[in-house]
Amino acid sequence: MTIHEYIRQKVLGIVGLAESQSTRFDSERITFINDAEKIKKDRVDEYNIWYFGDGDELLNYYTRENTIDYNFEPYYTRNKRSYFWSVSSTEGDVKRTHSGQPRNIVDTLVSILRYPSITANRFDYTDDIVNTNLQKILKDCNFKDIYKNEQLPLTLVEGWGAFKINWDKDISDYPIPVYYRANNVDFVYKLGHLVGIIFKDYYTDGENQKYLIIETRSIKYNPEKKERMLIIETSLFKYDDTDNIVEIPLSSVPEFKDTVDYIEIGPFDKLLAVPSIFYRNTDKFGGPGRSIFTGKIDLFDDLDQALSQAANAVRRSTTMEYFNSDYLERDENTGMPKQPHAYDRKYSVYTGQKDADGSSTSADPVQVTQPQINFTQYSDHAIQIMMQIINGVMSPATLGIDISKRDNAEAQREKEKVTIFTRNGIIDTEIPILKDLCSQLLAAYEFMRDGKITVSDYDISVRFSEFADDSFENKLEKLSQAFDAQNMSEKMFMQKLYGNDSLSKDDYEAELQWLKDHHTDNMDNGKQGAAFGALGQQPPVQGQPGMSNMESLLGGSEDEEEI
Repeated sequence: MTIHEYIRQKVLGIVGLAESQSTRFDSERITFINDAEKIKKDRVDEYNIWYFGDGDELLNYYTRENTIDYNFEPYYTRNKRSYFWSVSSTEGDVKRTHSGQPRNIVDTLVSILRYPSITANRFDYTDDIVNTNLQKILKDCNFKDIYKNEQLPLTLVEGWGAFKINWDKDISDYPIPVYYRANNVDFVYKLGHLVGIIFKDYYTDGENQKYLIIETRSIKYNPEKKERMLIIETSLFKYDDTDNIVEIPLSSVPEFKDTVDYIEIGPFDKLLAVPSIFYRNTDKFGGPGRSIFTGKIDLFDDLDQALSQAANAVRRSTTMEYFNSDYLERDENTGMPKQPHAYDRKYSVYTGQKDADGSSTSADPVQVTQPQINFTQYSDHAIQIMMQIINGVMSPATLGIDISKRDNAEAQREKEKVTIFTRNGIIDTEIPILKDLCSQLLAAYEFMRDGKITVSDYDISVRFSEFADDSFENKLEKLSQAFDAQNMSEKMFMQKLYGNDSLSKDDYEAELQWLKDHHTDNMDNGKQGAAFGALGQQPPVQGQPGMSNMESLLGGSEDEEEI
């Protein structure tokens, strides 16, 4: 039995008769596909290789693909055989240049999103114990690092993943969220609802024996108790490089002997796991989510080809020197001329005509030439490809690409809208993910303490910064305009400008009191904006058509904030 066959059996065990959405188009489409699951895995691997951003890894990947995998799928992968990285893998004397833009695009989006403010409330509690527990859980697992370095970038690159909530009192008194990558998680849907998640963990012992633990979390209805239950099942397998697996008891391996293979938690209708998907995939053979690199790999390869051609052109344009062999040093043993050695110069022996005594008649013992190469065509071509890559994803200026130096500020803001739309779209999908995860973390914490779950839903607040450009200068500029126009209180100004962690409690209160005293005095004396006169700005005009007063004061709608 293979891993895929076992997963399929698990899915059938959860949902019963599998729902088929095949059409004639799908049937025709897979005529020349040997293994749809392998193609899905290869896609994810390819996206990761491009995100990794190392030329040696790209060359190694496409060398292997060209040698092995393209022969396994000779029809489906025909286009990839003509990739620059694939064709050049068969040649040795080629200078290959990787742009690094795939990683640059993803890391820039992650930097723009930043870490949100996450709080929890329960209206039936009089104190702040719920939020206190949540902050302890998030701090204990270093969730900010998981969010920034795992969930956000890997979901963007691979298309999907999932959080699994673990608990182990040998490690921590709090539940531990672990992010699983695309190839290590499978989702089970029924009537459009998520009813199960299958997680895969791989281990290797000291004797190089490979093990696979498959954990299935599913929701099932108990007709006797008339309630839904969370069922957690764990199975252990031996496997080899062919993905064939053989189930063995958990007790047969000392490291897993204490693992419980079956747990029921109820009444509870959550999986203690949360999928992470930003873009839904309409390709049934591509996985549940869509990578931000979908449709861009061909262009990434073209960009590297253009940059590599430019690099090789520079090398080929190096000055070439032709030496008369009569003027070269000769080898003591053979008597042959010694060729000079310098970086990538192409040397040839220029002998000229010989006269009667055998000496050269050439007037120039050394000739120097340099080819004329149009480098502009390569750089212009690379920019055109780059524009196509980021089309619909982000603005050129976000990546530091200046394509029009004469644009005014308004034109630059218009171009930045693409980045803002992408940012807002990701935030819209990320907020429900984080709310669901934090709510389930608190439920798991109760289960660790009391062995049961009485509260399955908490009032979680997830707030991202309203500023796409979260620098202090930008916030000070925008907030000062609204504050001086009396559209914001002193407390709200301080909260938006400094947040919760920038100042100590005493410094925060002192700064707030100073602000109240000075700003009130200036307003009483008719000096509107004097408190922030160092900015050299005039109060903005309010009431522009189609805009609220707050929008006009902040320089436009939310979508027009500068990056």
